[in-house]
Amino acid sequence: MKNVDLNLTVFSSNLNSLISIYNDSEQIRQKREEDLELRLKVKTWSKEEFEEYSHYKFHFDWLLIQSLFISGFSHFENYLRNVAEAIERNENVKIKIQDFQGNGQLDIYRKYIYLIGEIQSANSDRREWQTILEFKLIRNAITHKSGFITKKLNKINEHNLYYGFSEKLIRIKNIKFLEDFVNVSIDYMKSIADEFGNKYDS
Repeated sequence: MKNVDLNLTVFSSNLNSLISIYNDSEQIRQKREEDLELRLKVKTWSKEEFEEYSHYKFHFDWLLIQSLFISGFSHFENYLRNVAEAIERNENVKIKIQDFQGNGQLDIYRKYIYLIGEIQSANSDRREWQTILEFKLIRNAITHKSGFITKKLNKINEHNLYYGFSEKLIRIKNIKFLEDFVNVSIDYMKSIADEFGNKYDS
């Protein structure tokens, strides 16, 4: 089942590319902001120019980082699905992914990998999985609730994600948050891939 190793390479590369996309876009943002500020020294901004400046100054970063994070989380979830499906294709496996229930698809894939594939790295008690669950809650809050979240999470405090004074809204403005997610998810995927390789490819 060498395709799991290939998938790890592809998905890790895709996740790392999120950081490159941000860095390239950040250079564009800074250039646009500087151009508009220089224009203000010569003449008064139009309404459109003011709105454009506000976009690059106050909104560009968090909109981009949150979009990249949501995309990255989908890559991570798809990787676990691919591993679960690789296990399901084993001729000795009678129980299918669809036979499992869990707290969302991500948890179903993890359970299947752990219980059917017997991959210990997918145990829900592992600290790495608890960290992934925090990222999942943040992803869900952004995707489904416009960033509204009431649960206190270490990752929110660690990366200062609260927006405003209510401590119920989050906005990701810190690229370190995205780098953290990329590193944690790649490490988790690698631990599963290594154990999978030892079990099925030996």
